[in-house]
Amino acid sequence: MRKVRETKYYRPILLSLFSFVLGCMLTINLTPIDKTCIIDNTDHEYNVMQNSKLRNPELIILIFSAPKNLEKRQVLRETWLDMGREISATASYRYKHYFIIGSLGLSENEVLHLSDEQSEFGDILVLPVYDSYNNLTEKVLQAYVWLDEQYEYGLGYKYALKCDDDSFVNLPALLIEIPKMENTLGNSNLQFPLNLPPEKLNHFITTDVQTNQEFGKNLQVVNMSFYWGYFHGNAKIKTAGKWKEDDWISCDRYLPYALGGGYILSKNLVSFISNNNEYLRTFKSEDISVGLWLSPVTNTIRIHDIRFDTEWVTRGCKNYYLISHNISPEGMRTMHENLKSNKQLCTKEEDKRKYYLYNWSVPPSQCCITVK
Repeated sequence: MRKVRETKYYRPILLSLFSFVLGCMLTINLTPIDKTCIIDNTDHEYNVMQNSKLRNPELIILIFSAPKNLEKRQVLRETWLDMGREISATASYRYKHYFIIGSLGLSENEVLHLSDEQSEFGDILVLPVYDSYNNLTEKVLQAYVWLDEQYEYGLGYKYALKCDDDSFVNLPALLIEIPKMENTLGNSNLQFPLNLPPEKLNHFITTDVQTNQEFGKNLQVVNMSFYWGYFHGNAKIKTAGKWKEDDWISCDRYLPYALGGGYILSKNLVSFISNNNEYLRTFKSEDISVGLWLSPVTNTIRIHDIRFDTEWVTRGCKNYYLISHNISPEGMRTMHENLKSNKQLCTKEEDKRKYYLYNWSVPPSQCCITVK
């Protein structure tokens, strides 16, 4: 009888403690960085920061996860995120990652486990949204709103990578490839529409420039934004299954979009989404929604890259892949070990499905013919 009374006495205390912990998590994760002063670029302090290990990351990685997916998050920490930490000190581009999780509707146990995980790793961003597949687009939208706010308070990133907790990112290669892509496009001087055959640029990519300006000397890559991934342009509207869209009215196909297993946005595109978040229509699929939101934005370079294996199921394994989607925990450990031991991603390269090079010079319905 005494144990029952003690349990009844402690239960309200435990509930209060859980509520307090969740409140702390939300406050810590959603409170912007304090902006105490503005440092001019001629100041000594500015130069110290620019050349120190404390300088801002160029790449923010937003990894979308579910509250229950602790094992998946841990595998990522022990594989490609761990490898990223090893090379980050010497790479020209730095990164910072966050696991994105929605907090609304969580059970007491889920709150407690997330609190313990956050205390140990400090890499979880808790957003005040419901965490479900049907609410994924809203979750992505609010993550971009949060990230844009952090830029205003000192987090001076250049790019955001969105991926899932079953995506394997070849960070050593990606952190090298981003500045290389800037140089590749910069050296073109944007003197021509970049929908040329891929061998004229980089045999992995095809690109398209959307701008209101005339191509010429005043059009520079530094003023353009990247929307970079594996694009689809002729996808039919889903009428059944978990991707069913009941309210799509834009056209009889989805607008061109980068597939959601992993894509990169320049900071300006993140800001565009954030600044207009109250006016943007959300659809079932977050990647399709992002493609629609960004479709009218000028000064944007869309980069279709076959090194982004980001469809709903993997196309196999190629050593040149930068991102691979729908990879099992065992597959991630194998890729990690391969990269560490022989700097090759694959145990053996294989093609499960054929890729296509997006043809930007034809209507989207004709864009995506697989390579034979």
